[in-house]
Amino acid sequence: MTKQMIGAILLMIVLAISVPMFVRTFIWKRFLKHMNANEDEKALGILESWYYRICFGGYNQKWNLLRFYISRNNTEKAKECVYGLLRDKLSKEQSYQVFTNAFFYFTTIHDQEMSAKLLSRLDDITEDDNREYFHMFYRIMIENKSEDIKTVKKMIEDKEKEKDSPSREKQLGMLQYLLGIQYYNAKDEKEAEKWLRKALNHVKDSPLEKEIKKIIH
Repeated sequence: MTKQMIGAILLMIVLAISVPMFVRTFIWKRFLKHMNANEDEKALGILESWYYRICFGGYNQKWNLLRFYISRNNTEKAKECVYGLLRDKLSKEQSYQVFTNAFFYFTTIHDQEMSAKLLSRLDDITEDDNREYFHMFYRIMIENKSEDIKTVKKMIEDKEKEKDSPSREKQLGMLQYLLGIQYYNAKDEKEAEKWLRKALNHVKDSPLEKEIKKIIH
């Protein structure tokens, strides 16, 4: 094999790797541009396109469509996405990614039917502490109970000791929200408002922010 042939093969390999990556980057940047400009129809058009599916794969397309509809609080479309994903054969990692996010959304908007379906699926793919956390979330949000106040307070204390990070902030906000909702369930409006206002500082620009503002004014 000549040097020219080897060079040509190496060039083809580089192109085979770099061109798809360039195309994916270009498509994703266009999508984000439309999202940031609140051009929902254009952003959705990219997510639903055949070329997005080819470049990113079927699972990625369905996952990001679900994220899109949740971010826009489009419950009916989010349900359609979840039902489709429930029928798909997903890996354990994919199932956890999709169904945890969907579970938190539907419990937050107090959709008992969807929350129960998703909790059942999460029971199949989680163990021990994670499973109990989802059941606690269900008790608080769907069954309107307040038996986990001490547990959530301890979780908040532990989370506050962790190093700052974007995920820590969101998780802390979620825990403060769960504590506030429990006090709300227990008819302690003063403590409920105190913790819900704390949660607001950590969940800005999320569906949870809207839910909190429905309770406190």
